Amino acid sequence: MMKSKQAIFIVSIVGIIILVVGLGFLANRAAGPSKYDDFAKALKSNGAEFFGAFWCPHCQAQKAEFGSAKQYLPYVECSTADRKTTQICLDNKIESFPSWRFKDGISLTSSDKNPTVCAASPTGESIKGEPDICANVHSAYARTWIFSDYKFSIKSVKDPIVTAGTWKFDNSSFATGEIPLNFLAEQIKFTLPQ
Repeated sequence: MMKSKQAIFIVSIVGIIILVVGLGFLANRAAGPSKYDDFAKALKSNGAEFFGAFWCPHCQAQKAEFGSAKQYLPYVECSTADRKTTQICLDNKIESFPSWRFKDGISLTSSDKNPTVCAASPTGESIKGEPDICANVHSAYARTWIFSDYKFSIKSVKDPIVTAGTWKFDNSSFATGEIPLNFLAEQIKFTLPQ
């Protein structure tokens, strides 16, 4: 009697394991490729770089927008397990996450004729006379441009070239913050799937 109960128990456990594994397999198989696979691959092949840190919630949110295509992103981890900055990110002067850099620079169109420009602050301290918003976005290396119609900022050592409301920053510039997918796509001239 005892052996038959043990046999039923073992068969039940094995059956549950097979069911769970089977459902997991079907779920992954049914998911197939993400609609953003080609986009994430195009970002990488077009020389974009996405600098982030594993502990950064904004970086995780940015990756989540890509769904399973996040595996193809040109992601560069900037943090060690003990939260020290990696050498590659120190060399690239990455100070905030997420930060995106594009091979051909950053281009944006803005109705903002006079964006807020925060001076570089090597000490990280606020600079007298600057708007309060600058205290949160200072860079030790570059000036930071804040456009009222965007929720992210641009860090650049050089001034952009401005033509008819289009601001063109050189390829050493970074877009910092959660960047909308359509903006990322515009930087590499990619048409997002619907």
